[in-house]
Amino acid sequence: MNILITGASSGIGEATARLLHKGGHTVFLSARSFNKLEAIKAELGDRVHIIQCDVKDYEDVKAMTHAAVQSMGSIDVLINNAGLGIFDPLPIAKIEDWHEMVDVNVKGLLNCTHAALPHLVEKKGHIINIGSVASHHVFANSGVYCATKHAVLAISESLRIEFPDKLHITTISPGSVNTAFIDQTKNDNLLKEYKPNFANGMSAELIADAIRYAIETPSNSVISEIIVRPSKALY
Repeated sequence: MNILITGASSGIGEATARLLHKGGHTVFLSARSFNKLEAIKAELGDRVHIIQCDVKDYEDVKAMTHAAVQSMGSIDVLINNAGLGIFDPLPIAKIEDWHEMVDVNVKGLLNCTHAALPHLVEKKGHIINIGSVASHHVFANSGVYCATKHAVLAISESLRIEFPDKLHITTISPGSVNTAFIDQTKNDNLLKEYKPNFANGMSAELIADAIRYAIETPSNSVISEIIVRPSKALY
């Protein structure tokens, strides 16, 4: 399959790119960190295409989508992985951080979905949105992040309802994953408290395997959502 992955330069996106490429798929990798993408492409070789793209910029996203179709011939799967979380108590949180989470996690996902949708419908393709356990629960110090991930699940459900015979829609909702995700939190006390929980979380490769499973499920069925939590963890 021809698979477009956003936020592919590190973490879950990079692990997914590596696993899907190993499985024989062609991957088109997008991220803001172009140097990291170049290093991944140099290592993996054939069937890897890359582009620098900020999902917040719709013109960037349209160019990315066009390049993906030109490079691969089609887009069979879109993995909306680009996202971030900045944790802080609401009374002291910065409005700029709230806007950044909404702009990347919600608007960015919508930009990519909107640009790629005609190509995906043409191929009866698959959209995989990376949600979170925060798509289902609300936690202290992360209310806006949780709101963005609730939105991701709602967008997935609306796509599933409106394109029942034209698209497969899957939401992957992980709990804590051992990536650099938590490092974007600027509150030193929360960072010190939360970092060990993420360090003891799941590997990015485990989430990548859940994504692979959803993609490779037989075409007469669809995995609507996969929730993956660390063992012995409630969330």
